[in-house]
Amino acid sequence: MSNGAVPGRKSTPLGIDSAGVFGYPPGRRMMSPRFLSLSLPALLAGPPLPAAPGGTNLGFEDGLSGWTHGGVAVVADPVHQGSSSLALGGGFIEQALSGCTPGSLHHLRLAYRREDSAQDWLLGHARIRVDGQVIGEIHNKQTDEFLDPTGFAFIPASATPLLRIESLSASPGLILDDLRIQPGPLPSPPSESWSNLQVMTDARGGRRLVNGSFEAAVADPAASPEVSGGPWNPHISGDALPGWRVTRENIDLIGSAAGPPDGGWVLDTNGHGNGAIAQTITGLEPGGTYTLSFHYARHTSWGSDPMTAELLANGNVAASLVRTSDQDWDDGYALAEVPLRASAAGVLAIELRSTVTDQGGNIAFDDFRLAAGGDAFAAWAVAKRTEADPAANPDRDPHATGFEFLFGLDPEVRNPAFQADPEGLVLPLRGDALQQGFDLALELTRDFEHWIPAGDPASGVRAIIDTSAPGSDGTRHYQFNPDEPYLIWRFELVTPP
Repeated sequence: MSNGAVPGRKSTPLGIDSAGVFGYPPGRRMMSPRFLSLSLPALLAGPPLPAAPGGTNLGFEDGLSGWTHGGVAVVADPVHQGSSSLALGGGFIEQALSGCTPGSLHHLRLAYRREDSAQDWLLGHARIRVDGQVIGEIHNKQTDEFLDPTGFAFIPASATPLLRIESLSASPGLILDDLRIQPGPLPSPPSESWSNLQVMTDARGGRRLVNGSFEAAVADPAASPEVSGGPWNPHISGDALPGWRVTRENIDLIGSAAGPPDGGWVLDTNGHGNGAIAQTITGLEPGGTYTLSFHYARHTSWGSDPMTAELLANGNVAASLVRTSDQDWDDGYALAEVPLRASAAGVLAIELRSTVTDQGGNIAFDDFRLAAGGDAFAAWAVAKRTEADPAANPDRDPHATGFEFLFGLDPEVRNPAFQADPEGLVLPLRGDALQQGFDLALELTRDFEHWIPAGDPASGVRAIIDTSAPGSDGTRHYQFNPDEPYLIWRFELVTPP
């Protein structure tokens, strides 16, 4: 039946008569006029607009009014806006926000810096919660001006979620000012099409990301609130790093002292705190495999502990990076190569994050490039958030991870076993898996003792019809002999050497 009609009943839908007025079928009573009594101005006005998200005294201009607090103080210097700011010290502040839309994305923006301290190498630390859930942390030692571009995203469960900011370090503490609650996501990183990236013609090849060697000039610190420090070692936040967005804290650029492997600058992912940068590449082959490569080495200062960072691709951790004191820039830079998978829309959102929260220096990076091709299985595992081990089976279904890659199955879903029918067995095979050297070996038996490969005439398989090929998705159909009374089959995974 079409249009939702019920069998055996004549359907008489509502229609519009020749005068353009909604008509009612015979036997239906028109809605009572009392339900249609809205005036024309009321109809035109529509529903009232929701209140903008916000709170009480978010700039601390009225002291601590509106806040529940402990161990904090309002100060007149330094300030980012107005005449007051908050010295968080070792304390906390909290209040119920207002006007939020439950279930929708919001973000908190605020200005902050560390309080003055004789121990200028120490960082101030704070944690931000909404309804008890951590939405972000601050780890920074900047004192010459406020950081403002950083934001923290959250999704409230109610219109009045509880915001709490709590210190994680009593001394030195942080100075906070000018809190803002805004609807929607944080600003997106810059994006560039794959076709516009610079093609590199040296032995390494690939295409360089926009400002992938960090040689583009940045604004004069005296003229930009997002750049601080001297021009020989600028500390950068927000959108002041050409081609990138600084998505957390700030980063800094280091010149010849770091021995740049390309050009005159390298990126230190810790400026005054654990920074992060992001850039998006579009126009890639949907679901295609690419390899991101870069040089990296440990900062020579800041003790001798290993320094760490992580690389994300489309929101998934693609690599955890470590450099020890024996791998600092005086010992030379190593080349890292990380296989990644473009999204179904042909997009790669790349983000590099420091994971060192107590230092003003971390791993130094240079010369980011992207090349087509690479380890398709490892790239697929990153995109699927699973272990790149063909024998692993975290979801405990009938298919190990290598089979799921070959068959195009989701490793996070328990997939049923393939079932044969009298005609045989039809299996989907991925072209990129075949191209990399993954394949399927089918064996059959009649007695559970003698297993015979499917290609053997004695196996009971009379034909193998295969529309798949390296680089091309398709199916493989194993057709059974029609006179076989009983066959048992099993898979064996062939992996690259």
